[in-house]
Amino acid sequence: MKLLRACLLLCLLLGKLSLGWAAPVVLDDHPRGLSLNETGQLLALTDNLGTLTLDEILQPAQTARFAPVPPAQQHSPSEKPRWFKVQLEQRAQTGDWVLATQTTALQDARFHGPFDATGRALAAPVHTGLSQPFASRPLGSERYLMRLQLPGPGVYTVYVRLQGGTAPTLGLSTWDTAEYLQWRQHKRLFDGICYGILIALLVYNLVLAGIFRDPAYTFYIGQCACALLTLASFNGHAAHYLWGDWPWWQERSNVVLPGLWLIFGVLFARSFLDTPRRPRVDRPLQALALVAAAASLLGLLGWFALAQKANEIIASLGALTATVSAVIILRRGFKPARWYLGGQALLFLSVLGVVLVNWKLIDSPFLLANGLQLGVAAEMVVFAVAMSRRISGLRTSQVALQLHAAHLAQAAATDPLTGLANRTGLAQGATRVLTGGSAHALMLLDLDRFKPINDTYGHDAGDAVLCAVAKRLLAHARPGDIVARLGGDEFVILLADAPPDVALAALALRLDAAVRQSVDFQGQPLSVGASTGIARSPQDGSMLTELMRAADQAMYQAKQARRGHAFYTAA
Repeated sequence: MKLLRACLLLCLLLGKLSLGWAAPVVLDDHPRGLSLNETGQLLALTDNLGTLTLDEILQPAQTARFAPVPPAQQHSPSEKPRWFKVQLEQRAQTGDWVLATQTTALQDARFHGPFDATGRALAAPVHTGLSQPFASRPLGSERYLMRLQLPGPGVYTVYVRLQGGTAPTLGLSTWDTAEYLQWRQHKRLFDGICYGILIALLVYNLVLAGIFRDPAYTFYIGQCACALLTLASFNGHAAHYLWGDWPWWQERSNVVLPGLWLIFGVLFARSFLDTPRRPRVDRPLQALALVAAAASLLGLLGWFALAQKANEIIASLGALTATVSAVIILRRGFKPARWYLGGQALLFLSVLGVVLVNWKLIDSPFLLANGLQLGVAAEMVVFAVAMSRRISGLRTSQVALQLHAAHLAQAAATDPLTGLANRTGLAQGATRVLTGGSAHALMLLDLDRFKPINDTYGHDAGDAVLCAVAKRLLAHARPGDIVARLGGDEFVILLADAPPDVALAALALRLDAAVRQSVDFQGQPLSVGASTGIARSPQDGSMLTELMRAADQAMYQAKQARRGHAFYTAA
């Protein structure tokens, strides 16, 4: 038992000592860099009070606190600073290396060293991060790094202090400087392609927004612009080229811009899917937009960790809510919702790929570095297609509505029995005909002996006579004239560019002869006559009501005189 206890005590002592020691990282060429988080050679301690200095870290009491970083803690954002101790072994005579962070979202990053075996610092400290101007970053790099130009073989030590409440990981990697610069150029090229796609979509939809005046285009433009700025902020290019001398906004842009992106994304979903017409679907989206606005406000006030957590929750719930809403709208027949679901699916798959790489389930450094912006670019392209489909559908619906409205308007202006214009159609046509400066004429015909036909043979016989008379009047009218049935057995012919009175009298005689021709109804010949009153413009009136009144008086004169037709006279 004593021997067993001694062995256990020895094991515990060796385990305790091993926590503060790790084998040095051998510096070698790695085309994609060497992640120290994966090698288990990264030692760290958390500065709970945030007051530890380098001199205090170098004290034996603090040095003994360094321990390997557990994988579960590599992806846990914290506002507390964390110190890292990195031991690097160079076997070549000379070397030019880079010790870099794996994120651009650190509020503060400080590098001390490298220290040789005697404890002498070989370079000045590097103090950079979002809280510092971009010029503080060595090599003009978007990531935070220290360049290590080591004089000879040996083991060198670097101490790194990182603080970033919104950073997804506090990891470090080593690179050959030339390899790092080449990788950064490739990364910039891919980023530039994604930015170019988003800028092209932005400009294209700005033009379409000016043409169609659709609110969905405005929200799409806002979403696209905020997505572009968010990606540029995450990649460090916004700090490099846009606001590198404004540290206050550098710190806040990483949480404020995603919040604005989420707001415009929700507004775009509401407008594109037309959810305001469906309150049960729309209320959750409204709530998400308000929470996203609150998260952006928290970011402006400096509550970065809380704003980041709110953005993550909103992004997850927003994607789920928008997807459910799109499915509901799709089931109700709105086909462009398929494209919206396709865009959401592409973004989801890209984010899922990044998560799987972070969880070490798949190995794809390219997907880890570029998955998000690849998904965003694909989503915005699909959304642009969805917008065009939506506009095409809306225009088709508008054309259908216009045709339906035109059909209804025509039906409202047409006599259903004869197909001639009714009173409404006559009034509409008169507005067009009587506006000209030339002479016009209006002929009002009242059928004679029509009532006995209705009384004797029934309304079907009367309808047959009316339809036959309508066809005969149309046959004698010119293309620009208007033939109308006022109701009962009264008909009107409005002549544009009327001929002289002699020609009008001859036309009245031809119409009378045409009307008098018998109509065969079930083997029975039916015949009627017509009394026609003629009014001329402008001498008898310039408006339809005046001409109708004058023609009505002339028609009664013709009926009383049994002359067939009569011109209106003031007497």
